[in-house]
Amino acid sequence: MNTDWHYAWTKPTLTGNLKTTPQDFYVEEVLGFEPDGQGEFVFVFIEKVGVNTDYLAKRLASYADIDPVKVTYSGVKDRHACTRQWFCLHLLGRDVDFADLMYGFRDDEHVRVLKVTRHSKKLRIGSHRENRFIIRIRSLQGDLIELENRLSLVKMAGVPNYYGAQRFGINGNNLENGARWLEHGRKGKKRLSKTESFWLSAMRSWCFNQALSDQLANGSWNRVFIGDIAQETNSSVQFRIKSLSPGLMLRQMTMKVQPVLPLISQGWQDGTSDKRAFMITQSLASNEDVVEGLLNLGLSRDSRVSRLSPNNMEWELIHKNSAPSELLMQFSLPKGAFATSVLREIVAVNDCSVEKHDASFDFK
Repeated sequence: MNTDWHYAWTKPTLTGNLKTTPQDFYVEEVLGFEPDGQGEFVFVFIEKVGVNTDYLAKRLASYADIDPVKVTYSGVKDRHACTRQWFCLHLLGRDVDFADLMYGFRDDEHVRVLKVTRHSKKLRIGSHRENRFIIRIRSLQGDLIELENRLSLVKMAGVPNYYGAQRFGINGNNLENGARWLEHGRKGKKRLSKTESFWLSAMRSWCFNQALSDQLANGSWNRVFIGDIAQETNSSVQFRIKSLSPGLMLRQMTMKVQPVLPLISQGWQDGTSDKRAFMITQSLASNEDVVEGLLNLGLSRDSRVSRLSPNNMEWELIHKNSAPSELLMQFSLPKGAFATSVLREIVAVNDCSVEKHDASFDFK
């Protein structure tokens, strides 16, 4: 299955090293609300390095002596990075001292509790508002003028909102396994296992990326058409486009409104215009078995904006006049967006992580 997606601003000629150290890739989860300080759920804000989210959730359950199902989180964060995120423990009528949580990890693993509070509601997947990134790319090779131009272009005009390569697994193994799983069909109506959910997510994400890539090729990815669904930037508000007024076109061009593409499910065509539905159908025509397999799962309707606008994007070139140069940049992305989809339009990175992580756990 193709994973060589089109670029918005041509493929970068610059190269650089990413994650030379975990601290080169910093992510901080922003809830978008303040825990109310009371209730049966304990919210713990943790900084971690070298530890994946799911494993840390299990360690928290063991530490607090509760069932693992009573520990939740909003988003999954990269193991090979320095990340800060919230965990939620269902602790009714008792408190836990987390002072010793940092102990018992390997030398290359780091866990630090930053804040503990209570909240009256459970933390669920996708509850956070955004993620803040600070990223350092080392050993830059190439034209730094091109780099400056790309950075300015991405800040002004955004990037395709691709699902990151992490979603598809190491060497695309989630796609291979997902295709075989869809071919055999779902067994009964029992709840999907975590592994099956990863495969399903990968296949649905691939369909989105393939359609979006083709729309980059024909120039429609960042445009809106009559009948399309559009979404307000930095908001979940969506609306059907009934006419192409100058005001709407201005909002589209200034990144205030983004086109929306439906994810594959029964009736997905109703979530877009006839014109874009035709384009999506053409994009997936050679993978009808995948589409049919997804349709047979009875998935709920969902969608995703086609264009991603990094918020508060700033950067600095370090050692600009002497090699090797470095790029230090920061920006914020809404939940579900991938920083790697921003980086791929700026520089061709070499991931220096000692162990390539299993992207099955990379939901963001």
